[in-house]
Amino acid sequence: MSPAELEGLAPAAIGLALVSFTSGMVTARSFAARNRYEIDVDRELIAIGLCNIAASLSQGFAVTGADSRTAVNDAMGGKSQVTGLVAAATMTMVLLWLTGPLRYLPVCALGAVMMSAAWGLFDWKAMVRLSRIREGELIVCVAAMLGVVAIGALQGILLAVGLSLVVLLVRSSRPSDALLGRVEGVPGFHNVARYEGTSAIPGVVLYRFNAPLIFINAAYFKRRVLEAVAGSPGARWFIVDAAPMVHLDSTGADVVAALAGELGAAGKRLVIAGTHTRVEQLLQRSGALEQLGAGALFPTLRSAVDACASSDHVGQ
Repeated sequence: MSPAELEGLAPAAIGLALVSFTSGMVTARSFAARNRYEIDVDRELIAIGLCNIAASLSQGFAVTGADSRTAVNDAMGGKSQVTGLVAAATMTMVLLWLTGPLRYLPVCALGAVMMSAAWGLFDWKAMVRLSRIREGELIVCVAAMLGVVAIGALQGILLAVGLSLVVLLVRSSRPSDALLGRVEGVPGFHNVARYEGTSAIPGVVLYRFNAPLIFINAAYFKRRVLEAVAGSPGARWFIVDAAPMVHLDSTGADVVAALAGELGAAGKRLVIAGTHTRVEQLLQRSGALEQLGAGALFPTLRSAVDACASSDHVGQ
């Protein structure tokens, strides 16, 4: 096979692999959830790959899980791989001896079988559940369904993947955050907007950012910190609860360093509590830890609050 032929076959092969795998996995997961058993996606992928290698060597069609056959099999009560063996034996007998009588079978009858099987794949309850959990997931679900019907299987799948990435980027760029305070009779620190009677800590601003600090939300993080500082002009300490920050990139580290400098110029101190080891290492490598200054990291939020509230700043 020449390189020119490979270049022409590659896009179609990649598209076929994507459609086969996604279709097979959606079907497998759907019926696994319906019948309460688990599937191993890695083993499914290996099985599909081996079957396609065997099909290529025997000049067969591309192999994947058939949605309609799976639905018919489930509707008929098939529970094991013996069902596939029986179906294969039946198809062989039909091809050898019953092709003549089958020509009298109306096409509409075959269409009715396919429509009945396809209708069994549609899960109204799952769509209602998605609408209750999060509207964005329902939009992606409906877009994928309409995309496959309107523009084709591959294009519909790519549309769904693209929309999923857009939704992920939007959520990551504007994650939830909170100002924290004390609630009488409740241990720990809590969202002041969620709990009534939350009291602020004199001279200290507690802020929690519920996402990794990366390039896509670093500017938003900085803006929210400066807004919180502006809302508490008398506070000398600004403590960031970094427990939800499981990851940090170079842009996030630069923003932390810039905030430390800006707050320091305004007579305030930026302190970070509950940092993960990996995040602390990245802060050190980027030079942001040096900009924060000695004693700017604390193992827990409680230790940071106690040290800053008493102005006896003894850090790590």
